[in-house]
Amino acid sequence: MKTIFSVCFFLFAVLPAMAQLEQPRRYEIELGTFDDGYEVLSAEERGVLLYKATDEFFKGNQLWEFHMLDTALEVSWQKQYFLGTEYVYSGYDHHESDFFFLFQKIGKTSTNWMLLQLDIATGDTLQHSIENMVRIDLQEFEMTDGAAILGGYYNTDPVVIHYDMTTDKTKVLPGIFGNRTELVQVKILEDDSFIVLVSERTFDKRNTLAVKTYNQFGEYITNYVFEPDLDKGLIFGRVGDVEGVGTLVSGTYGAKRSEYSRGLFIGNTADPRRNAIKYYNYADFDNFFNYLKAKRQKRIEERIKRKKVKGKKNRFNYRLIVHDILKDGDQYIMLGEAFYPRYSSSGFGSSSGYYGSYSSRGEYIPLNFAGYRYTHAVVIGFDREGNLLWDNSFEIEDVTSFALKQFVHADVSDGGIALLYLYDDEIRSKIIRGAEVLEGKSINEVRLSNPDDEVSNINSSSIGGLEKWYGDQFIAYGVQKIKNLRDMSVKMNRRVFYLNKISFKTDELSISDDSQEVD
Repeated sequence: MKTIFSVCFFLFAVLPAMAQLEQPRRYEIELGTFDDGYEVLSAEERGVLLYKATDEFFKGNQLWEFHMLDTALEVSWQKQYFLGTEYVYSGYDHHESDFFFLFQKIGKTSTNWMLLQLDIATGDTLQHSIENMVRIDLQEFEMTDGAAILGGYYNTDPVVIHYDMTTDKTKVLPGIFGNRTELVQVKILEDDSFIVLVSERTFDKRNTLAVKTYNQFGEYITNYVFEPDLDKGLIFGRVGDVEGVGTLVSGTYGAKRSEYSRGLFIGNTADPRRNAIKYYNYADFDNFFNYLKAKRQKRIEERIKRKKVKGKKNRFNYRLIVHDILKDGDQYIMLGEAFYPRYSSSGFGSSSGYYGSYSSRGEYIPLNFAGYRYTHAVVIGFDREGNLLWDNSFEIEDVTSFALKQFVHADVSDGGIALLYLYDDEIRSKIIRGAEVLEGKSINEVRLSNPDDEVSNINSSSIGGLEKWYGDQFIAYGVQKIKNLRDMSVKMNRRVFYLNKISFKTDELSISDDSQEVD
């Protein structure tokens, strides 16, 4: 395998009151015709790790490759390890000076796991054997200082397991296992205590959320169950810290038993009134429908006004996945993405719904399922009391995924909030400051290593993504087929896995009437 490293200094022309997007570094690894790309794992200011399982095997072991790069995308070290094929890779995490990789042992009756600890500075490894009690379908994996938290499902019931690396002991956490309960989030706090957020049902079968707190040893501390209004249900949420004043939970709400959301809610566990939840209907936001074409947006806004005049409720049903809550000074920022499932019009089961499959949690997946189509990102700002300060949105074009994951990422700075995602070699971005748009949607191509390089197959570049790295830095990555017919110092054709370092400079932005959206 040939590794190509190139340092590129690319600056976009900066127009008045426009953001400056920089791509100062690019790193390439040349791939074979059928080679897979790499997984990318951020270590923030310590660098970034590329890793993958190769197609090489030896005596029941599979070869894994690891490439550690610093923040300038220069190689810190490269390692290869053989790992037993009796284990299936299940998840990863980064905690302080180490990466952690979780593997589940294969076998119908096997419940054990292997935890691989990899030192960021050297690449040296340690292996931990986790003797588990129940076989789970893993959904959450988080590391604390000295413990691993594994969350998932046993049959259709949620289970969270605490593994103590010091004592080598494993236990199932109390207070979670139960019928009609779903695991939503595991969040590690600064003191290594942690929160498990679960979805439950009230006595009258309304959807709600419960915040369960455990200390660093996995001992049960508190349980706070929100009590939504009688005509509402809490569907999904994310946890945010409020500096010693309870725990903020923000997410989506809908009708009391519906899986479709009608708006966003904000609650705080510091309030003893468990029904003291603040609800914000999508119709009450100023910018929620900005992703629509102008005529349709105008029709919806007029419909909202007519119903308000008549005293009627506006009901809009959306599916929305909510991401982590960001803190910015005295305010909190929540980012979510709206989506809907798509189905093909051909194939067995397209009309009858038969011949589908079931997930490990018993969820039916039709054979003609064609993925989730994303429509737009929603951004709101609120204070520690849950009062809405502003809202904004960002249109998502063309993105369809078979797994629900985060596409739009945000960088919060004094100058504004940069929102961006990657699609087919294009970095699509928007800059906002609260409800104001500092720069409308902008499209910038992923920069290549050489001026004469061209991407020869645009479809091949859809493999990859974009992640928040550290500070105001992002990392874009993917697989590209590149041709170069002019520069004799490089290969005419090559297939590469690339990393591009990206930064957005928003600290000098000002509002301008010259900002334009790119259709």
